[in-house]
Amino acid sequence: MPKTKYELWRERYGLEYLRSLAESGEGDEEIAARCGLELSVFRMWKKKHPEFAEAISFGRSESDYAVIKALHKKATGFNVGLKKTYKLKRVEFDPDTGKKVREYEELATGIDETYVPADLNAEKFWLKNRQSERWSEHMEKVSADEVDEETGILEIPVADLLDEPLEI
Repeated sequence: MPKTKYELWRERYGLEYLRSLAESGEGDEEIAARCGLELSVFRMWKKKHPEFAEAISFGRSESDYAVIKALHKKATGFNVGLKKTYKLKRVEFDPDTGKKVREYEELATGIDETYVPADLNAEKFWLKNRQSERWSEHMEKVSADEVDEETGILEIPVADLLDEPLEI
């Protein structure tokens, strides 16, 4: 008896293909289209068959993890080894007389380690999403009683923004 369409996708290579599509950022609509399925059938299979939903979920979680790792790296700064080519000047001397016999240049390749500094935009994005209550760009409206009537200055206590009091 020939296999049904679902049974074909349920085999190892089908589930691996679904995982790879989800890992590459494809949404449900794109995955369904690539599988030759109607979106409603695709969603039904995800609800009805746990291995189908798990393959897609696993692919998406791997992809999310890679992005989180890259964002964290960009927000904190990192070292990178860059392959560089250098021109070296070589001089050969006669061991008996100590005089220069010949001089030549050659190319040599080496690894130059460079520090890539943290990216401010990545830091902002990370903090706004992970600690939105402390790092939101939208400040609350200042009420009139918080402003000093004589000077018209609003004092913002720095200690509230820091984990520890600021020593001056």
